Amino acid sequence: MNRIKYILLLSVSFFISGKLFSDNNLQTKAEKLYAQKNYKEAAAAYEAILKEGYTSYKLYYNLGNAYYKTKELGKAIYNYELANELQPNNDDIITNLKIANDKTVDKIDSKENFFMSAIKSGLVNGLTTAGWAWTSIISLTVAFMGIFTFFISGTIFLKRIGFFAGGLSFIVFAASMVLGYSALNDKQHIKFAVIITHEVRTHEDPIAESASKFTLHEGTRVKVIETNPEWTNIKLENGNEAWLRTEDIGLF
Repeated sequence: MNRIKYILLLSVSFFISGKLFSDNNLQTKAEKLYAQKNYKEAAAAYEAILKEGYTSYKLYYNLGNAYYKTKELGKAIYNYELANELQPNNDDIITNLKIANDKTVDKIDSKENFFMSAIKSGLVNGLTTAGWAWTSIISLTVAFMGIFTFFISGTIFLKRIGFFAGGLSFIVFAASMVLGYSALNDKQHIKFAVIITHEVRTHEDPIAESASKFTLHEGTRVKVIETNPEWTNIKLENGNEAWLRTEDIGLF
């Protein structure tokens, strides 16, 4: 019985070692192809790593770079977005994403006030959901310490420090709870997609024969209202809605 367990354990170990070796081999191959400026082959190698089930922000970032070099703007932006999901606030990802977005054809005005929208987005995305959770915990702890200091202190000076520290920390706690909830809500309920096909014709209904509404181009970011394997209902920043084929977008 122990011998069987040993054989099974050894088999699993060989399988895991083989998979890790395969992933490392593909990674090395992809990096070498990219260095040699064989960008299409490099992209294919990175895609092969993804099919093996391995993901990381660096992998998506490198894949985005490879697609950017082959002028496949939609796929480049899509992979930068995936990298940004795994590693928010990474300067390299943000920079390359901005450069790629500046090259998109569709310039869609937002219905929201741009200034207010930018402030809201900046605040909500300033930290990850885990970051907002830790900010809430720390600020609440400091608030209770401030209140405790206020009540037990025998001097006016310390009472004032306790009062202001506690009050300010409660404000930070309340703000971090609101912003954290918004970030979590965005992450769980609001889905986005990027057009990855060069040019896409949208429809009024999820039927190929339905009337055309407008045309979108690769790299355009859209909000997803509803999706299935064949059709996806999208909404633009200006409020316009339409249906397009799911194969023409990258969901994230």
